[in-house]
Amino acid sequence: MGYPRLIWFTLAGIVVGYLLMHPFAMFAYLLDPQHPHTLMGIKLWRIQVSRAFSVEGLAMGGAFAFMGGIAGFCLGAWSLQKERWMAEKLESQQRLVALETLRDLMVTLAHYIRNSNMVIGGFSTHLLKHIAAVEFAQQLQMIQQASREIEAVVNSLQNLTEISTVKYATEGQARMIDLKKELEAHLSQKATEERHEP
Repeated sequence: MGYPRLIWFTLAGIVVGYLLMHPFAMFAYLLDPQHPHTLMGIKLWRIQVSRAFSVEGLAMGGAFAFMGGIAGFCLGAWSLQKERWMAEKLESQQRLVALETLRDLMVTLAHYIRNSNMVIGGFSTHLLKHIAAVEFAQQLQMIQQASREIEAVVNSLQNLTEISTVKYATEGQARMIDLKKELEAHLSQKATEERHEP
């Protein structure tokens, strides 16, 4: 993914090393006290440029090109790593925001669903005590079971520590949070509590 950029940084380093750093080193050599030349002389500058890019200066130019290539490669690698860190940091921040939003949504949904579910469960329990007809009693028991399942779903979603998803339908990309294990645990616990109630 980032290899083309590494190649371009390396090539740029080679070019800079050979075309800029190499001639600069040649000019810096003239500053040595052992070379009492007049630096303002255009002839001398022209000679140094021709020496820098002559066959004799090729070995030195190659060394600077090599070092420039290494520097360019390192700079490119650092640039890529920094970009990856920034992308990971942004993704992490987005996940945190999404998780906070999901928590807020769950608290809101839990509040309203539980309020409605308490009414459904409470009235079905009250009616079961006062209705003798078997067919209505069975229907009320089904309502109570559905009410327990709704409560279990809300509890499971609120207590999620790890989110795993499953395909919602056989076709399409829709997915849903997998609550199967949590639901079974909550319903089993609820059934045990009800059995021990007086």
